[in-house]
Amino acid sequence: MRRAEVLPTALLVHVEDYFNQLRAELEDKTEDEFHLGRHGYIVVLEAGDNVRDLGNIGLNREVGGLLGCFPEYVELLHVGGGLQAYKVALLYDNNYLMTFFTQAGAHDEEVEQWVRDQAERN
Repeated sequence: MRRAEVLPTALLVHVEDYFNQLRAELEDKTEDEFHLGRHGYIVVLEAGDNVRDLGNIGLNREVGGLLGCFPEYVELLHVGGGLQAYKVALLYDNNYLMTFFTQAGAHDEEVEQWVRDQAERN
């Protein structure tokens, strides 16, 4: 993602730090390689992504995609240089937590309002 330069570096640093935190907490010493497939992926949503239809990760259009979910928590991140982003955590079951990162202001007003409202609840 760094080489593609599609997201600000400050946001990517937060995503990398979160990945490293998860690896430290969840790494199974009996396996050769750590991967998030068993615990929940990290998804970075960009401007133009259809957050109302994320069927490829279990958030179908019929239920409103991300907007039809009840997140465990939503956190507003101040990632540096005046840039803000959101971290949205969805608990699929007791062992599977999907985490979404998206830059504040990257989506339409309905999505932005939903994310702000969710962040204020936490």
